[in-house]
Amino acid sequence: MGVTGKSIAASLYKSGSNIFYWDDNVIIKNKFRDSKYRIYKNKNFYWKKIDFLVVSPGIKTKGVNAHKIVKLAKKNECRIVSEIDLFQEYLEHCRYKNRIKVIAITGTNGKSTVVTLINHILRRNKIPCSLVGNIGKSIFSSKELKKGIYILEISSFQLENSRLFAPDYACILNLGSDHMDRHKSLKRYANDKLRIFNNLSLNQHGIINENHKELKLGKRNLPEFIRKRIISVDFKKNYFLHFNHSKQALTKRKIVNSGIINPYLSGDHNRENIFFAIKISELLRIKHSRIVNAIKTFKGLEHRQEIVHSGSKALIVNDSKATNFESLIPALKNYKNIYLICGGLPKNKNIEILNKNINQLVMVFIIGSNQEPFFNYFNKRVETYYVKNLSKAVKMVLSQVKDSKSYGTVLFSPGAASFDQFKNFEERGNQFKKLIKSNTKNAR
Repeated sequence: MGVTGKSIAASLYKSGSNIFYWDDNVIIKNKFRDSKYRIYKNKNFYWKKIDFLVVSPGIKTKGVNAHKIVKLAKKNECRIVSEIDLFQEYLEHCRYKNRIKVIAITGTNGKSTVVTLINHILRRNKIPCSLVGNIGKSIFSSKELKKGIYILEISSFQLENSRLFAPDYACILNLGSDHMDRHKSLKRYANDKLRIFNNLSLNQHGIINENHKELKLGKRNLPEFIRKRIISVDFKKNYFLHFNHSKQALTKRKIVNSGIINPYLSGDHNRENIFFAIKISELLRIKHSRIVNAIKTFKGLEHRQEIVHSGSKALIVNDSKATNFESLIPALKNYKNIYLICGGLPKNKNIEILNKNINQLVMVFIIGSNQEPFFNYFNKRVETYYVKNLSKAVKMVLSQVKDSKSYGTVLFSPGAASFDQFKNFEERGNQFKKLIKSNTKNAR
């Protein structure tokens, strides 16, 4: 009964449903013992009285590792419903449904930036909207819109069991080797992402980044009428394809440089993020000039290449949201003379993908409960230290920068999950900023 579970339970109870609940954490489970909900009891539980089971995104639902209650639900032919399918059912029965649109963004990296940027564009253009999903409030605890646009950041976990979800504007930004413990293969991961397009209808639109083999191949397996609703983007060849319905032909167009200068949206990865935000805004028929003006005022997000200090010796950047090797690359490409602090719980072993992007590294400081695979990789290529503790890493890196003759970049971009030492990437990033503030203050 985390954030998602509590909001869904409260919403369903409000609608008149009888709620049974379960949480594997005994402390959390006991918090609700005296509530309006009833605890699930395996013994003599009457499954035929249950209309559906809603599973929080983090719970495994497939294969031998599926949760025991999920297995029992399947055995008793109980319908398993995802959060986003439940939201779709709400939309279908909502009295305002003809005045509501849904934008859904998924991908391995960049989701939060893109949904926040779209939210910023809509608000600057006085279009009612609500930012929900993995960022902001959970779907069922957000304010109900009577008119406007829901903007959803969607994970592969949410899409995994989706059958009904049908956003008006669906977008897959990219694909990297993330969550392999759950998906087991990149192909399965891609297929779960592609489910976002499964129910596209005549007046709905999709956008996909085809610079990822598994996404490109997976799209081919979609029905032709759905493929015709999807704009395919190739950033490497600098063009996008869309089906012109009036001409009944595929049209190829060059990607035009937006010319937008915004220090919070620098780097090639943000060039892609800007393209997706512009394209969706154009599909919403917002004037291009108004889109551009809005993007210029965007202030960026915390923990995503966030500049926390700019001094006489170095620029200090907090990129704590880099939780996999792929998300470390944009920052490595974006700065020079880099003193890198990285480490944590690696999500895979594919660290070699960094090979083409480490030429600007000066030193590397590794944190985390385990030094591998980071130390073994970087120590062969650049001066590297395993310091384990973030506090020690900050002190060491600032000392090195102070003695350097060249202007440098202190980059905190872990390239790994945070759970070995921190609650989440936000806590990790906030701790880094706190340490920088105290150490740079003492240095003055």
